[in-house]
Amino acid sequence: MAFTNDTRYGYFQEAAMPRPLGRRNPDYDEKRDRLLHDLAEFVLHTQLARPSFRQLAQAGGVAEPTLRHYFGDRDNVARAILAVLGDRAAPLMAAVSHPTPTPEQAVDAYIDLSRAGVANGAFARAHCFGLVEGVADPAVGPAYLSELLEPSLAALEARLSTHLGQDAPPERARAAALMLFAPMLLAVIHQQLLGGQVSAPMDLDAVFSELAALARSAIAPVTD
Repeated sequence: MAFTNDTRYGYFQEAAMPRPLGRRNPDYDEKRDRLLHDLAEFVLHTQLARPSFRQLAQAGGVAEPTLRHYFGDRDNVARAILAVLGDRAAPLMAAVSHPTPTPEQAVDAYIDLSRAGVANGAFARAHCFGLVEGVADPAVGPAYLSELLEPSLAALEARLSTHLGQDAPPERARAAALMLFAPMLLAVIHQQLLGGQVSAPMDLDAVFSELAALARSAIAPVTD
C-alpha cells in the first residue's frame, strides 16, 4: 500500500484507497491558500522563465501528487497564481483609479506609484509571469488579461478619463492608458529581466519623467 508523505502540509494520502469523491480535508482551503502564497512568492523571485509542474511543486515544498490534488494540472496552477497576484495588486489598482484635480497630478501621481512598484520588484515579475504564461498557453492567457493586465489598464483609464473631455470617445482613455502603461512596463522588463542594465543601460527615472511629460502634454483638461 503506497502513501505520499508531505511533511510541510501534513498531508498523507493513501494512493491505493483514495478519498471518496467530493470529500476534502477540513483544512483543505487553508492548506491550498498557504501553498498558493508560496507559489506566488516563487514566481515573483525566480529566475526561471516558465517553471515546470515539477519545479512548481518543489517551490511549494510539496510532492507533485499533492500539487495535483489541490489544482489538477499546470494550467490551473498558473491561473490560481495569477488570481493571487491580482488580489495583491488590488490595493494598488484602487489607488491608481482614484481621481485627481488636474491632469498633471493624474500623470505625476501615477508615475510615483509606478516607481514604487518598480522599486520592490514585483511589478515587472508579476506581469512578466502573466505574459510568458499567457502567450505560451491560450488556456492561461485570459487569466492574465482579467486578473492583472485589464485591471491595470482600467484603473489608469479611470484616473485619466475625467481629464479627457466629456465628448472624448472611450478609445481615447484606453489609448492614453496604453501610452503610459505599455512603455513603462517594457522599459522595466528591458532593464530588469532582459539584461538591459548591463548590455543597454538606461535611466528609468529619467525615462519615466519623459513619458510623464509626453502624457501631460497629450491630455487636455476638461472643458465645458
